[in-house]
Amino acid sequence: MKTFSVIGSGRVGTALALALCQRGLELRYLTDVSPARARQARKLIGRGQAATDNLLAVSSAGLTFICVPDDMIPEVVKEISAAELGGKFVFHTSGACSSELLQPLAQKGARIGSFHPAQTFAEPLSEPGIFKGIYIGIEGQPEAVELAKGLAARLGAHALLLSAAEKPLYHLALSMSSNFLIVLLHEVKELLKTAGLEEETVLEILCPLLNKTLQNVKNLGISASLTGPVVRGDLKTVEKHLAITDRKPGLDQIYRSMALEALKLAGNRGLSREKIKALKHLLEQK
Repeated sequence: MKTFSVIGSGRVGTALALALCQRGLELRYLTDVSPARARQARKLIGRGQAATDNLLAVSSAGLTFICVPDDMIPEVVKEISAAELGGKFVFHTSGACSSELLQPLAQKGARIGSFHPAQTFAEPLSEPGIFKGIYIGIEGQPEAVELAKGLAARLGAHALLLSAAEKPLYHLALSMSSNFLIVLLHEVKELLKTAGLEEETVLEILCPLLNKTLQNVKNLGISASLTGPVVRGDLKTVEKHLAITDRKPGLDQIYRSMALEALKLAGNRGLSREKIKALKHLLEQK
């Protein structure tokens, strides 16, 4: 499959289009409800044509990626179902939704699937190498899955085959690991602001710590990488932490919940029952 179009010229669609172009595929159209956004994506990529006509995009290519917010996918499906779809492939890039959303297109002869990069796209245009070494969640009809596996390999990524029922669980796990990490770091930044530290300094402090933590996870595994007062059973340090979080209700809820989960890992690591009981009592009392 050499020709493709992308519906939705946001960060994911633009990055995917650029990466596939640089790996030998021919981009026909980049479409978007915003003409300006489609033109900007076209300018960044330097290939294909910018448009707002999704029917034209689908009709002009053998493969189409729908890279719009999940709630908009049914609307796009309804629109492009008027195209001649026999022999064409259509994927969406939603992490939480299965290819069942594309079933109306399958009834018109399209091969359908979902193609979700397990990656975060925070910049307007990421480097094409952003796909290298990542996993791509793939699900759909057999022919679509085979094509998706080949595309993943072309991008230098790994194929992760999923069932339709597994998609929400898969996406929840990814969202918690990436999105909620940002929420946690925001709370940390706000906490350190009270000590007079600017965000730049906070990042200088945290980045080496986070990088080493992730390196430990890769080398040692998740549970073995846990350090800190909970896994040590350090009751007095946890008491000092709680004296601060008690004045910050949102942070207090996060701290207590996370510490209680850490306590479970500490138990698996051999922390004594007495210390577990004392810490659990401290963390649960309010």
